Amino acid sequence: MSQNIETDVLVVGGGPGGSAAAYHLARHGVDVTVVDRSAFPREKVCGDGLTPRAVASMLKMGLDTHDPGYERVMGLRVHSRSATIDLPWPELSSWPNYGLVMPRKEFDSLLIERAQKAGARLMEQIEAVEPIVRDGWVRGALARPAQDKDAEPFEIRARYVIAADGAASRFAKPAGVKRVESRPLGIAARRYYTTSYHPGPWFESWLDLWEGDLLLPGYGWLFPVAGGQINLGAGLLNTFKNFKEVSAQRLFKAFETMLPADWDITEEHADGKILSGPLPMSMNRKPMAVPGMVLIGDAGGLVNPFNGEGIAYAMESGETAADLIHEALVKDRPGLVQTYPRALTERYGDYFVIGRGFAKIIGKPAIMSRATKYLLPNKRVMAFAMRVMANLTDGKDGDAQDKLFYLLQRLASMR
Repeated sequence: MSQNIETDVLVVGGGPGGSAAAYHLARHGVDVTVVDRSAFPREKVCGDGLTPRAVASMLKMGLDTHDPGYERVMGLRVHSRSATIDLPWPELSSWPNYGLVMPRKEFDSLLIERAQKAGARLMEQIEAVEPIVRDGWVRGALARPAQDKDAEPFEIRARYVIAADGAASRFAKPAGVKRVESRPLGIAARRYYTTSYHPGPWFESWLDLWEGDLLLPGYGWLFPVAGGQINLGAGLLNTFKNFKEVSAQRLFKAFETMLPADWDITEEHADGKILSGPLPMSMNRKPMAVPGMVLIGDAGGLVNPFNGEGIAYAMESGETAADLIHEALVKDRPGLVQTYPRALTERYGDYFVIGRGFAKIIGKPAIMSRATKYLLPNKRVMAFAMRVMANLTDGKDGDAQDKLFYLLQRLASMR
């Protein structure tokens, strides 16, 4: 392919964030093109959990959340050596009261198909090599077939570009975007199993991981998948002082060994390999917008530092970016798009400040051990903790827990 392409908006990456952005632009009648270096369906390293925040974004895209391919989840089951507690999702007016699980291979395909039905154009197996920058503005991208590195690049010219190329976010770097080294970064590993154990209708989470008598930093999860599978995973934050000495694979194997033998989480019940990847957290890229381009989802480090959730924030930031770009196009006011970082800060800034503090705590195994021992058995405390960690609230006009949550965020804004 060598012919240049013209479009109003170019979206680099067709994951949840890119698909959401493309959908919301296309439904406004904007000419939007999505490029993805892979062909759908394609596998992604992820826990596959869709919290009520993610479900809300799915509903905005008109997706049927009763599809039999989803496993429905009513809350979180939290484990430690000292206790296990079940925490249903809070009943709120702002968010649904259920979560879902679907492997990203199927989920991402559903999302990009929804964007296409709204009018978005998808170009698969096309790599956006680098942004086209002219007169200080990003004007599109140089692209080529992903499987032909020697091919002559062609231009995709666009009035605006959305970088949605995931955690590595190589595309945005030539435009001056850098990683904020002080922000938390996680690594996680996951594997599918077909087992006799089924946790539904719960997300299961372990807050203390043990390698024999050694307490490791990090957390583990076990999520139900439709059809009898589970998604088993473990994550670690770089706030742990010996972060580089504990690999995601080691953490995963330690977690797997902890689990009861009769759950059949063994090599013969495994479906595929252990796969791992990074979790860039708390808006760890700067700037989040340069003239003509914005970053969304993992490309902007928009992963929740409390729980490693990225899908909801990718879809929300994709919608935010789409709304601003649409307004800028309609009003012919390009500067409106530069307000995108402020919109993110207003929505997530205070919350992420609290999350960064939590990330430092979870990086200290001794503190986490005492916290799980003394706080986990207290259902009232844990119900509030889950609301905070999942970022589910009706705000200052909600119940007593919401008011306390709102106060915590206001205190964070004063720092």
